[in-house]
Amino acid sequence: MADRRAGAVGAVGRVVDPFLQVARLLPGAGVAERFLFGEPEPAPRALTAGREPLRAGMAELLERAVTESRAAARDAYFRAVVDQLLPDEARIVAALSDGAAHPLVHLVARSGRPLVENASSIGTAAGVAQPGLTPQYVTRLRHFGLVEVGGEEPGLRTQYELLLADERVRAAEERAGGRWGPKVVKEVLRLSELGRAFWAVCDPGTRTLRPA
Repeated sequence: MADRRAGAVGAVGRVVDPFLQVARLLPGAGVAERFLFGEPEPAPRALTAGREPLRAGMAELLERAVTESRAAARDAYFRAVVDQLLPDEARIVAALSDGAAHPLVHLVARSGRPLVENASSIGTAAGVAQPGLTPQYVTRLRHFGLVEVGGEEPGLRTQYELLLADERVRAAEERAGGRWGPKVVKEVLRLSELGRAFWAVCDPGTRTLRPA
């Protein structure tokens, strides 16, 4: 009888084990497993000690927020942005620093679904290593607040035509299909006010040279 019970328990274990392995990947699995199988909770003292650096870091930030100047707070943001910028994105910011506007195009399906967002000639103008990633670069720069968009500029008509003839834009247009084709939204891209302040602070051409 004992052997039969042991065999039954082993069979159940073989069935449950694969499900348990999958369940361990789900959110909250650790709590549920400790509840079901009686595994011990982490020691409260160990948890507190492990979180102490996080609390100390937050305390330092809150103290700095009270004592630092507006310029220091701005520079801290700029430093965080510089740490996140990709080399190609830095080239785009530098290319926009002259104040010129560059064409920006979006393709939108008649259903309203975006097909192409933030396609621009600025990547080519800046000489980026990956021109095909220009829409992603522009999206990230907009997220950082360094660039802004404006309405269509008729003086850039030829540049808009060249941008719409780009093979990546044409491919998206062909994939959209339909009788009337996608809607074309034309805008321009330039540095924002924050972007101009960022460049004024971070422009490597204004670095102070150390004495020899």
